[in-house]
Amino acid sequence: MILPYQWLVRLNRGHYKFKRPSDDPIAYSRWEYEEGRKVWERFFANRVGIEKQDVLDLGCGPGGKTCFLATLKPKRVVGVDFASDLIQKAEQAREILLPPEDRIRVEFVCIDATDLPFPDKYFDIITCSDAFEHFSKPDEVLKQAVRVLKPGGLLAIDFAQWGSYNGHHLGDFLKTPWSHVFWSETAVSKTVKILAKEERDKLTDSEEQRMLDDLLKRRLDQFHNGLNHLSLARFEHFIRNEKQIMVMWQKKTSAFPYLWPLIFIPGLRELAVARNVYILKRAII
Repeated sequence: MILPYQWLVRLNRGHYKFKRPSDDPIAYSRWEYEEGRKVWERFFANRVGIEKQDVLDLGCGPGGKTCFLATLKPKRVVGVDFASDLIQKAEQAREILLPPEDRIRVEFVCIDATDLPFPDKYFDIITCSDAFEHFSKPDEVLKQAVRVLKPGGLLAIDFAQWGSYNGHHLGDFLKTPWSHVFWSETAVSKTVKILAKEERDKLTDSEEQRMLDDLLKRRLDQFHNGLNHLSLARFEHFIRNEKQIMVMWQKKTSAFPYLWPLIFIPGLRELAVARNVYILKRAII
C-alpha cells in the first residue's frame, strides 16, 4: 500500500532546518575521514592488514576515507571514482589532510569502476565503503574487483541496502524511517520539495536561498539517479556467482535494537538491516 504524500509531509514538517554550508572547501572530506576511521576501527582493523600493501579504494568520492587509509601505512592506495569533480575534491583533501610522508602514498584516478584499467591480480586489498548502493552496475564492479585482486587478497565492503531505514539518502529532509518503502518515489520527491520550500520561505538572504535550491537539486538527483536499489538478496546473489571469492567474515547491524531478530528473516531483513559488512577473499589458484 502506498500512503498519501500529505501524511509524509505532516510527519516531517519542521524537521529540516537550513544550515549555511561551511566555508571549508573540504568539510565533507573531513567528515568522511573521521567516519572512515570509525568504520575501519569497528569492523576491519583487526581483520584486514593494510600496512605495506597495494590498496584500491572503489567509489572514493571526495577522498576522506581514502586519506584515512593512507595513515595505515600502505605501500600505496589508489582511490577511484567516476565523477571528475569528486576526484578534484579528493586531490585537494589529500594536500590538506595528510602530511607529506602519507600524501605520497595516495593517488586519485577518475575512471569507471566497471572498467578498471589495472592488470589482473594487481592489488593486495580492495576497499569499498558506502559505494555499492551507488554503482549503476554493481555486479560488474564486483567482477572487476575480483579480477584485479591478487589470489589470497581481501575485499572489504560496507554499504546500506535500498530497504534500510535511511536507504533514500534524504536524511536531511526526512526523519521518517523507510519513507521510500511506504511512499512512492513521486510522493517522497514531492514531500521533500514542499519541506524545502517551507524552509526557503523563512530565509531572507538570497544567497542562502540559492544554496538551499542547490542542495535540494543535488539530493533529489541522487535519490532519482544515484541509487541502484541494491538489495541484500541481490548482493548475495552476486557473491554466489563469483566462484573465485569466498566470504571470510560478515556482519549486519540494525539501527533499531528491537529489529535485531528480524535480520535473520528473509524479506524482513531488507528493512531491519542498517549496514552490511563483508570481508571477501579471492581464492588462491
